[in-house]
Amino acid sequence: MKTQILPSSVLSTLFTQLNRFWSFLIDMGSRYPDVRVWQRRDRRGDAVWHGYDPTNGDYVSFGTEDEIRSWIEQRYYTRDRD
Repeated sequence: MKTQILPSSVLSTLFTQLNRFWSFLIDMGSRYPDVRVWQRRDRRGDAVWHGYDPTNGDYVSFGTEDEIRSWIEQRYYTRDRD
């Protein structure tokens, strides 16, 4: 079996396309800075609420839905006052 080496023009085009795709992903992430919230279960089966704020990189975990709601409200309250 013979190994083929791609011409530099093909590699350049491929690199350009990958770079554009990466830029697109970065751009999409910065356009939607909404707080993300999800729920998981720990080893005992208890609900754990997680939150992530992409605008500042904050990551939190809480044991109740009320706690995560309070965190969300505080994020928006603080943001509106800035």
